[in-house]
Amino acid sequence: MKRCILIFFVLWVITAFGGYAQKTQVIDKIVIDPGHGGDKPGAIGSRSKEKEITLAVSLKLGQLIKDNLQGVDVLFTRTTDKDIDLYKRSQLANKSNADLFISIHCNSSTSKESKGFETFAMGFAKTAENIAVAKKENAEILTELNYQKNYDGFDPNAPENNILFSLYQTAYMESSLKFADLIQKQFAANTTMSNRGVKQANFVVLFQSAMPSVLIEIGFISNKQEEAYLLSDKGQYEIAGSILRAIYEYKNLKDNTQLTIPKLQALIPDSIYNKKVPEPIITKDTTTATTIDDTAAVVYRVQMLSLPEKVALNDSRFADLDSLWAYQQDGIWKYTAGSFNRYGLAAEYQTALKERGYKDAFVVAFYKGKRISLAEANKLNK
Repeated sequence: MKRCILIFFVLWVITAFGGYAQKTQVIDKIVIDPGHGGDKPGAIGSRSKEKEITLAVSLKLGQLIKDNLQGVDVLFTRTTDKDIDLYKRSQLANKSNADLFISIHCNSSTSKESKGFETFAMGFAKTAENIAVAKKENAEILTELNYQKNYDGFDPNAPENNILFSLYQTAYMESSLKFADLIQKQFAANTTMSNRGVKQANFVVLFQSAMPSVLIEIGFISNKQEEAYLLSDKGQYEIAGSILRAIYEYKNLKDNTQLTIPKLQALIPDSIYNKKVPEPIITKDTTTATTIDDTAAVVYRVQMLSLPEKVALNDSRFADLDSLWAYQQDGIWKYTAGSFNRYGLAAEYQTALKERGYKDAFVVAFYKGKRISLAEANKLNK
């Protein structure tokens, strides 16, 4: 029975690709595919859903292409929170005779320490980890209406499928791998995230695409720091800008052009790139509308992170925090957010930060720039 399914699947692939003639390589049409959508949220982070982040990054990328690459058309598989069957995504790219297909996703792991970005091209998955990533993304077809008919009985969980995919060498494999490599190099140059490299796996959404295609896992939504970066406008623009710069490089290579690649800073709106970090000494309590002076009063803050080395307050992991402040104690740098003149207000902010994913947040007190115990702070306030 399984052999029959494999034969039918191979015939389906041949039929699917038979209607699309290979086009002379000129990069003038790109399809962007925001992963998941609708009732299929994808990975779930502590404060966000994969479908939301992939759409936000995709829309930014599409706008950057429209603003910078004249003569290049952009199509989206979705522009709203809508579920699109996997076969329809690649079908759109095929029917539009696109030159590049870019599917954007967020990664997740049971380990909160997993982090970094990686780009996949279609191919034989050599590691259990790559197979697991592909299974996770392919599993959506099991929830699609009439999936057995649309995919001719293809089962994303069947182990023989990895062998099947390895037997089919797409004509676009080399170009896909080259484009994936350019993306990874741009990410490495323009972000502080870890480079997990170019990989191959049997993604259904790539397998049916009759053009160079990649699936980008832009970061781990299960990692609290990376989730904060992926949620921030600056992080999303850095990711979108890195992909755009890779498109420039790929277009210059394939079209034999010499387009000037814009600097990343030029691709990020000034209001985001030059966003000022709140002053650490004088801050404003938005609840009481009074100014707090650290040199003359007890100040309550919420501590949420400790690191052995000092990092800048505009670091991406702090993108969603207010009134940042850092201090060193016993050789360890400790980072706080918020600034309040009453313990109750700080406690409320602590609760809010815990709900946003900062599970280890707690209230600390300072007097004349030095940390004191909460008991000492209460005495001074009295």
